[in-house]
Amino acid sequence: MKIAFFNIGVVHSAFIIFSAIAKREGHIVELIHAPTLFRDGLIREIKSLSRLFNADKEAFKELKHFNPDVIVFSVLTCHYQLAINYAENCKNICPNAKIIFGGIHVSAVPEVVIANDFIDYITIGEGYIAFPEILKRIEEGNFSDPIVNTWYKSSDGKIIKGKQVGFLQDLDSIPYDDEMYLKKFNPPIHIYFPVMFSQGCPYNCSFCFNYFFRNIPEEKSNYIRHTSVKHAIELLKTFKEKLECKTIEFWDDIFILDKKWLKEFLIAYKKEVAIPFKCYIHTELFDEETAIMLKEAGCKWADFGIQSINEEYRKKYLNRPGTNANIIKTLLLLKKYKIVSFADYIIGLPGDTLENFEEARLFFLGNMPHIIEPYWMSYHPKTEIIERAVELKILDDEKIDLINQGKTPHGYYDSYCLGAQDFHNQYFFIFKVLPSLPAFLRKKLTYKVSQKIPYFIKILIVIYSIIYLTIKHDNPRVKFASAAYTREVFRVLKLKFFSRKRF
Repeated sequence: MKIAFFNIGVVHSAFIIFSAIAKREGHIVELIHAPTLFRDGLIREIKSLSRLFNADKEAFKELKHFNPDVIVFSVLTCHYQLAINYAENCKNICPNAKIIFGGIHVSAVPEVVIANDFIDYITIGEGYIAFPEILKRIEEGNFSDPIVNTWYKSSDGKIIKGKQVGFLQDLDSIPYDDEMYLKKFNPPIHIYFPVMFSQGCPYNCSFCFNYFFRNIPEEKSNYIRHTSVKHAIELLKTFKEKLECKTIEFWDDIFILDKKWLKEFLIAYKKEVAIPFKCYIHTELFDEETAIMLKEAGCKWADFGIQSINEEYRKKYLNRPGTNANIIKTLLLLKKYKIVSFADYIIGLPGDTLENFEEARLFFLGNMPHIIEPYWMSYHPKTEIIERAVELKILDDEKIDLINQGKTPHGYYDSYCLGAQDFHNQYFFIFKVLPSLPAFLRKKLTYKVSQKIPYFIKILIVIYSIIYLTIKHDNPRVKFASAAYTREVFRVLKLKFFSRKRF
């Protein structure tokens, strides 16, 4: 069969895996790409530019030309409304094609997603086992027997629900299709390449999908799993040679979680790969031995979450029992071993107070990360923090339904936050620019001072801050995003206005 993976916005890492699974089963694959430039769901849409760089017609022409038997979507909450719009159009163009939806949003609210007439199959939880079985059933024309981790519609419209089996334990069995990724996008891999060698997280943060995702299977299974060191190193050696990547980012929820695995991996990595890398750590697990191992293996950047500086709030409402003492220890160790620190901080958490933000500002003055990454609070279906927002009357049943439908304002980098107040905007600005300011100015940037700075001046300061910190700390993510976005702009312009052959 012919399988089309319909990609919205940035390249979904799931497609790199599932296209390889489809190829392994003998199917023909193609990636259909809708760039969604200036309307990606993460920042505020710029309507004039989004219209200019809209390449939907070209994507649909390519889809019609390929004429697939199956069309696959991977869906986040911020993309859900875009995805169902694209899916409905796909069904009109290819009425005989079966449409499959997977992803975190689908797993959270399967009943919402399957209610769309044009969606035939949804995968819930991990799709590694379900996906090849779905393709097999479609090829056989078997529309009556349940499929594990799957809901689908039979020929008479009945929804058939399969058993939710345990998580895949053998991560070495997951294939990667880097060929399609390179062929379609020619991304600036030399700057940055993301990989992930573990699944699951032991923590239970109230705002994170792990809160409900770990409990999806009906069967007991290990939620936290690792690719073997040998397999991980072989993959990285292939990426290094074939993709010529110069920087790696390990997207594992907590890269340092399993110290035994980490030690074995880093020894092999230093010997056989030796590419500078960025990773995610946790302040409750970070110690000097880990810092030394990371540094010696080539770690240049480390990212960790603070989210709220108030320990009582963090423990009670975020399910994060860590201490500020360990945050300070982590920052000191990262500075000692010259590893750039990225501290994540959530703006607009329900019930987080002006006093808590001022506490955070004072904390950062004495314990400054190299880069502070403020993110706006985005509510995701079935996360525990929704209950807190209901208690505070930020959310009600109507708004929760809109969240489930992906219709609420949703932006990690723009002030779409439900319940946002003026002090949220001011402290977002303060935290964003604080590390870039000279030391004598940092203390002067208070809440009241921020209120007096005109908006357009703030925009200029934020742009300066991003550029300055990117250059100073060689920030691979910003460099990659800038290069990739620029390439996408020129690719779309060429496709729309300068290319005779549209597909």
